[in-house]
Amino acid sequence: MAADFDEPVFDEQFVKSAVFTEPSAQERARPPGRRERRRSRRAARGAARGTGGGRPRFGRRRGEPSHRMAVFQVVGGVLVLFAISFALWWWNSAPRDAEPARPVGPTITH
Repeated sequence: MAADFDEPVFDEQFVKSAVFTEPSAQERARPPGRRERRRSRRAARGAARGTGGGRPRFGRRRGEPSHRMAVFQVVGGVLVLFAISFALWWWNSAPRDAEPARPVGPTITH
């Protein structure tokens, strides 16, 4: 249902609830609390690093992880995959008896 041209698009209740209030001069003069300081520092670090914030998961604390660490991680992953594949091959391989067991037949007693 389309609104008539003489009706306001937003009613007064909507406008009153959407009003943005500025902080008072006393609130602006107060130093920021611990949460606000931490939030602003985290946002500044994230903006400087180009990520969403927080500390990096791997590598050094600042900057990118080192090339050597990345190489060690790749080599370690390859070794783990090789160990798993070797263990599965060993588990599924046939038994390695030197000579097959002799069949057991019926025994004759006198």
